[in-house]
Amino acid sequence: MQTLRSVYVSTAEWRWVIVISGLLVALTMAPYAWALARNQSAADWQFMGMLSNPKDGATYLAKMEQGRAGSWLFQLRHTPEKHDGAAFHMFYLFLGHAARVLGLSSLVTYHLARMVTSFFMYISLYQLGATIWVRQRPRRLFFVLSAVGSGLGWLVLFFNPDALAADLTIPEAFPLYASYTNPHFPMSIASLALIVSAYLVVFRRGYQDPPRVENGGLGLLLLSMLLALIQPTVLIPIAAALVLYVGVRFWFTRAWPQHELRWAAMLWLPIIPFAVYDFAVFHFNDIMGAFNAQNQTPSPAPWLMLLGYGLLVIVAIPGLVRAVRRFERDGDQLMLLWLVVNIAGLYAPFNLQRRLAMGLIIPLVYFAVRALEDTWSYKVPDRWRSPALIALIVFLVPSNILVLTIPLYGTVFEPDSGLDQGLLVEMDYWRTFEWLRDSGDKDAVVLAAPNISLWIPAYTRQVVVYGHPYETVPNDERQEQVEQFYRGQDCATLLSDDLPFRVRYILWGPQERTFAAEDDDGHTYPDAGQCMAALPPERIEKEMSKGDVTIYVLN
Repeated sequence: MQTLRSVYVSTAEWRWVIVISGLLVALTMAPYAWALARNQSAADWQFMGMLSNPKDGATYLAKMEQGRAGSWLFQLRHTPEKHDGAAFHMFYLFLGHAARVLGLSSLVTYHLARMVTSFFMYISLYQLGATIWVRQRPRRLFFVLSAVGSGLGWLVLFFNPDALAADLTIPEAFPLYASYTNPHFPMSIASLALIVSAYLVVFRRGYQDPPRVENGGLGLLLLSMLLALIQPTVLIPIAAALVLYVGVRFWFTRAWPQHELRWAAMLWLPIIPFAVYDFAVFHFNDIMGAFNAQNQTPSPAPWLMLLGYGLLVIVAIPGLVRAVRRFERDGDQLMLLWLVVNIAGLYAPFNLQRRLAMGLIIPLVYFAVRALEDTWSYKVPDRWRSPALIALIVFLVPSNILVLTIPLYGTVFEPDSGLDQGLLVEMDYWRTFEWLRDSGDKDAVVLAAPNISLWIPAYTRQVVVYGHPYETVPNDERQEQVEQFYRGQDCATLLSDDLPFRVRYILWGPQERTFAAEDDDGHTYPDAGQCMAALPPERIEKEMSKGDVTIYVLN
């Protein structure tokens, strides 16, 4: 009788996996090492610790700071209005608690977690490959193609620099890119890989054991709960695929597939209480409900999604055709249903479409390896097989190189670009952050330029008027208020007692002056800065300077 423990991987295999996984993790750390080394020699600016997607990276650090302060309920620190917390983003709250216990900074803990979860992800992907194939060659092919799989986004850039394919814009869809971006993406991919690995075993012919602790039933339950806490959207495609799989078994057997239902319930049941809780929070907590409504992550155009997977799609075609024709129970049925549901979900009427791309590469690479082993190895002449496989892997590399190195342009070679993108801040702002953290009032509201407001909750104890397009609620209204204040168009609203918050600190420095003088479309504002000169003297409790940055403390 086959169990989850019966999948055999030799010591030599694990040694190979560990070495390759370590190298891939080190590869994602190298750009950070370069950026930090450059930061040590820079006197005018400070690297903020995030290369990939700094806007979201800043919010992760802000969540960790809440955990460091002892909280187990998440609040939107880029929203100035006081509101009830919710049990969301528990992963980063936990990391914040861990940082406090370990005596490490949130940033160091964040990147340590990124390294650990990335390594776990690669190990889990190989475990999945070993569950599917007995031979070492397809196992390694599956591991390599899924770990570093990418598309032709780099080629698209040559013809249209404004067209960004999925492999350049959706980090959660590609394991190497995911491991470069944050720790919860690789942790989610690892959990998903282990879940699928378990189902491929228990759905095999002849396996009839019910879920138990020793055969992986408890593991499935715990992994489902973990994903419901970390990245609940990743459960949607695989849960829906299991619904279809149970339906398919019923269609073929004309009887209720009790075995499949019992095991599928190990995934379905834990999701229900989390879904009910999420619904209740979004329905009864106005701020969290508005946050969810404006959190829009649509999928790119279908052709950009297709090119994002590039040659993997072409290679997988024979495997997909075979799976549709034979629709075999051992592996193909579940993987095919998962792939179809996943693709359909990317363009369903759903505000988090793009998040459903996480895990899509797993069934795609599964069919690619099936095609390589069962079709292409026979159609391609012997002398061309190895060069063709090497060429395939080479074509996967350029997009990975781009996503790893492009952010370095703004931190190593062009600091002005990094300042515009929010990768860096001027050193005087860093000193301002230190003052706010050490001497500022906890939970007080700070008014600053968006690039600066992005990082204030990540490195201080304060909240901001506007700093993030999704985590500032209401986003459009607060953004407009900040723009009008600094551009001299409305000096009264943000200082009014009618708002549900009261501004305590106002920053005026190079970022605010640049933001006030001209917008992204090139429009200039002749009244820029007038509101700073017109601050009511009776409201100014204190005024101080940190180099080029002036801090106004209001009563």
